Amino acid sequence: MFVLPCLTLCSVQVWLLFSLCQQVNGRAYFIYNDAAPFMPYDMQHGHTKGVLLFDKSQGFWLSHSVPHFPPFANKRYSWPSTGKMFGQILFCFTYKYRQVMEIGRQFLYLNPRIYNWSLPDTFLPELSDLQIAAKGGSVSKSPWIRHTVLTSSAGLQLHSFTKFKRFGDDIYAAWVAQDLKTDLLAQTWNGTKYQLPSNCSLPKHVYNVARVKLPGPASFYSDDDHSKWCVSLRYHEQWVCIGDLNRSVGQMWRSGGLLCTQHQNIYQTLRRSVSWYVNCTISQ
Repeated sequence: MFVLPCLTLCSVQVWLLFSLCQQVNGRAYFIYNDAAPFMPYDMQHGHTKGVLLFDKSQGFWLSHSVPHFPPFANKRYSWPSTGKMFGQILFCFTYKYRQVMEIGRQFLYLNPRIYNWSLPDTFLPELSDLQIAAKGGSVSKSPWIRHTVLTSSAGLQLHSFTKFKRFGDDIYAAWVAQDLKTDLLAQTWNGTKYQLPSNCSLPKHVYNVARVKLPGPASFYSDDDHSKWCVSLRYHEQWVCIGDLNRSVGQMWRSGGLLCTQHQNIYQTLRRSVSWYVNCTISQ
């Protein structure tokens, strides 16, 4: 498992593994990004970025926030300039093959822009959902949201929340906080005038993180951090979620998701980085 905001070490390790595996028969992979390298920005598909690679034994699912990353499978590794402007986050877990079918169903709700993929016939029809998603297909009827629990190879449970764009609401306040029954601190990029305010209108509240402080002297405001994550407000609950979507009006109508777990080390790392958050009435 890797979770590294603002660093490229994780991406290098994953890319080396990906480059080795994708050259071997019996492997499948999907690379997706709404801001794919050397391609126009795509607002029709989900606001989601990542890599899924697996064989009949196991594989990994990497979710990240970096535009124009990664390169096509036949290209050399490179880190885009867009990944240097703002803070970013990468979240990667290994799963046994039996979990890939569940991930494939989630892809129909994520509706990712898959710009490079390979799915040998040996995986069909079992993984037909992934083939549909790779060809631009998506869920076609309500409900427009899906929650499933994945189990990593090491036995960690991860709650995958995915929404199709027709859900038309904020995934953080309208769904995830209420489902997890916890108040959330949400760090998402707020480089737009259409940012959603902190929300205390529902039983469980969502507060926007305004400033992040990393170990040492590094401190920056939310509009300098392109990562998308949230943590439970109260330390004892220890919920941490890494996601695709910003808390903005436009992204209420974009597909995307959050991957949530209760992991003490990851939670404490991100929770302690919250330097300042905005209450629904006053700044905290």
